[in-house]
This record gives sequence, structure tokens and C-alpha cells, in this order.
Amino acid sequence: MKRPKEKLKHRWFVVLGGVLIIMCLGVAYAWGVFLMPIAEEFGWGRGETSLAVSILLLVFSIFMVVGGILEKRYGPRLTASAGGIFVCLGWVLAYFTKSIWWLYLSYGVLAGIGTGLGYLPAISTGVKWFPDKRGLVTGIVIFGFGFGAAFLAPLAARFIQIYGWRMTMLIYGAGFGVIIIGAAQFLKNPSQDWKPPGWAAQKRDGLKVSSNDFSPGQMLKTTTFKLMFILYFIAMVVGMMAIGHINAFANDTGYTPIQAAFTITVLAIANGLGRIVFGALSDKIGRTNTLGILFFLMALGMILLPYMTILFALYTAAGIVGFCFGGFLAVYPAATGDFFGTKDFGTNYGLVFIGYGAGCFAGPWLGGVVYDATGSYTAAFIAAGILALCGGGIASLFLKTPNYNKDKNGG
Repeated sequence: MKRPKEKLKHRWFVVLGGVLIIMCLGVAYAWGVFLMPIAEEFGWGRGETSLAVSILLLVFSIFMVVGGILEKRYGPRLTASAGGIFVCLGWVLAYFTKSIWWLYLSYGVLAGIGTGLGYLPAISTGVKWFPDKRGLVTGIVIFGFGFGAAFLAPLAARFIQIYGWRMTMLIYGAGFGVIIIGAAQFLKNPSQDWKPPGWAAQKRDGLKVSSNDFSPGQMLKTTTFKLMFILYFIAMVVGMMAIGHINAFANDTGYTPIQAAFTITVLAIANGLGRIVFGALSDKIGRTNTLGILFFLMALGMILLPYMTILFALYTAAGIVGFCFGGFLAVYPAATGDFFGTKDFGTNYGLVFIGYGAGCFAGPWLGGVVYDATGSYTAAFIAAGILALCGGGIASLFLKTPNYNKDKNGG
């Protein structure tokens, strides 16, 4: 049996493994560097080409719930390793793309399944080892999902210039398989009675939560859940429209491939920082107030984005959108715990998270469709900004903590 000090040291390796896995999975946000080379080779529109990453993110959101179920039965190590295999297969098979459907199946479905299977074990295992630093560890691990694209997107852009997009897919797929499966070996749950020396659990770790726990069935009936789902969908439509097309927009504006790819780097770094900053802010001013701020800031970034033709201004607008996008990903898990309790948190948040997947599916696709119809991103970005304004109004005026006795049978 390991001594306490050895266990304390080991749990940081669990976090390291989680960060490495999440960084690889987060390269979905770097899709923009692949969009134009693939579309140009086959003569496909940007809408139908962008559907590949839309499918990946939708499948990811669905299989995150599956990953949670498999983790309980088979443990985090095997579940995350299976995720690594699917991610590797998806990227490697995309090398052989000759039709749009092959790209949808390989990069979209297979890599999406792998992302879903690997995501939750990477986070939940660290949380179990750190009941004394739960918020910090969650922030560190999910920071990797946005930060992974920060340096891997420009690297992919350079590889595409040298080797082409197919070979880049192959290199990335093989690399991701090795890293995810290797990092998964660090993921091992602590014993049920594990607690850090000198730590005594407080009631729900002092978090402000709903006074009663909602079952998934009870939660689904509430108005609060329906509004959260809709707002998550709106936030992801807006954010992923920018993430999926900002590289192409920068290319259209006349910047070099490396300068354009750096917009994704800026967006990704801001994405990671937003998770930490807005997560902490929501503890102080409340989840609903923070969501309102996020929507209004994101609206500002999207409405200004089409007019940001100076490089520094373009990076600034990208940073605003990324900062807010990351904020939503930090606030929503906490809001789910606040509103519906923690007893069935895994299942409840998995259901809320489907709103994320649906929005991530629609955002890149809609941006591409509007571009194909108009030859410009201006209408798409401004419409997305207006949609974000509507989301901010809904959050500020109507989103509130459900009343257990009133809402448990339908809100």
C-alpha cells in the first residue's frame, strides 16, 4: 500500500495524464487550418466541408455520456485508451478521403467517438484525487482543451504547407494515438476512502448549490433546464462559427497561412484563460450574471469581427470570442450543480452538454452555408452576434434557480 506522500505525488501524474489527453482532443478547435485545403482540393463548399467538424463535436457530446457509463464499468484507463484508438483511427483514415462521406465518417464520427470516450475520464479521475483542489484541477485539465489548438494549429498549418493536409492528418493521428493511450495509463481511480492528509470534506465543498437534488427525469421537466439547453446551444453556435471559420476569414482578408492560423492560437489561449477567469468570477457574482456578461461580450466580438481587417484588431476580436467561449465551458458545469444538485451531476450535465454538441454541430455548418451563399462571412458573423445578444437577454431576464417543490414535476 502506498504511503500518503507517494499518493500525493502520484495524483499529480493523474493530472498530467488528463492534460495531455485533453490537449490532443482539443485539436478539434484547429479544424480551420484544414478547411480551405480540403475544400479546394475537391471543389467542395465551405458549408459541406465544415460539416465534418460539426459531426465530430455532435458525436463527442453524445459519447461523453457513453464515456461516463463505460468509465464506471471498466475504469478510466481502459475507457480513455479506447478513446485514443478511435481518435487515431479517425485522423488516420481521413488520409484516404476521396468523398465527403468518407471524411464525415472518419474525422467526424470515429474521431468524435474517441473524443467523447476520452474527455470525461481525463477530467473525472483528477477530480476524484483532488477533493481539496477540485476547482483548480478541473480548470487546469479543461484548460488543455482550448490550449491544445494554440500551438498545434500553427504547427498543422506549417505541416500542410510542407507535406499537404493528408500527411498532416496522418502524422497527427498517429501522434494522438500514442500520446492519448500513453497518458491514459496514468488514469487510475483512488480508493473509495481516499482523502488527502489533513483534509476534511465540507458539505458539497462549500459550493452554493440547489437545496435539493433533481433526478435526470425531474431536471428535464424544468423550465430552467430547457433555458440552459437553449442558451448552451446559442453560445456554441456563435463561438464555433468563429472557431470554425476565422482562419478562412483571415486568409480571405489577405493574410499569410501562418498569420491566419495564429488567429486560432490567440482564440485558443483566450479560450483556456476564459475558463479560469469566468469560473472564478461566477463564484463571486453568480452563474446567471456571468452568463449574461459572456453573451454580451461575445456579441460584441462577433459583430466587430467582419470589420477587423487590421491584423492586431483581428486578433483582439478573436481573443474576445475565445475568452467568452471558454467562460461558458467553465460556468455551465458549476451552474448545473447549483441548479440541480450534485447527486446525479454526471448524468444531468451529460444531458445539458448535448446542447453544446448541437450548437457545435450547427455553428460551423451555418457559417459555411452563409459564406457559400453570399461569398462573405459578414452576414454570418453579424447574425451570430445578434443571436448572442438575444441569449444574453434570455439569461439575464429568465434564467433562475429552480424551486424543487414546485419544479420537480415540471417547471
